[in-house]
Amino acid sequence: MIDTIGKRSQSEGRITSRLPEFTKEEIEFIKGTTDFIGLNYYTSGKVRSRYPEEYTPDRPADILDGGYKVSVDSQWKQNNPPNGWIFLYPEGLRKQLNQFRTDYGNPKIIITENGCMDTKGEWLNDASRIEYIREHMIAVSKAIQDGCNVVGYTVWSLMDSFEWWDGFQAKFGLYHVDFNDPNRKRTPKASALWYRNVIKERAIKPDDSFVNSKI
Repeated sequence: MIDTIGKRSQSEGRITSRLPEFTKEEIEFIKGTTDFIGLNYYTSGKVRSRYPEEYTPDRPADILDGGYKVSVDSQWKQNNPPNGWIFLYPEGLRKQLNQFRTDYGNPKIIITENGCMDTKGEWLNDASRIEYIREHMIAVSKAIQDGCNVVGYTVWSLMDSFEWWDGFQAKFGLYHVDFNDPNRKRTPKASALWYRNVIKERAIKPDDSFVNSKI
């Protein structure tokens, strides 16, 4: 990536690369200074090299620089179809955690964001979110059993909020927020009650009957 971005930066008429390299002194200075790794995980993708005819100047720089094309497996369940960008693949989180373990010295990891948007039609009975969080928490548990040094997990998000990608259109919260109400009334979704129960019990029950609960 350093070489590729350097060449692309040069072709763009830049004096320096858009991805500056660390000096040897900087590399030595930052070694061992990490307290923990904060990991945001939502979904996975399948990656292949991008063919020359697939390069178009209107694509984001990160895609052009990487020279890759992303797709998803047809077996992965789409969240909020047909427009949702999150596909349910919790095994991807487990694989990523294990890559930190095997390739980067198994640092402490806090999963700082993991969640999905509302699925149209579910309203407060957000069974798809419960399934998403449940499956990813199970994947994290398996990664810990693999030996991964995971010390924290955070659901995104507590309440519906402004999302960088979708603005106020996508609702990621365990609590619904009425943005038409001057007081921004908050109402718990089924996922909030389910997650509260998981925290209280410190476990996900095998039958997980709480998944089918209604508000």
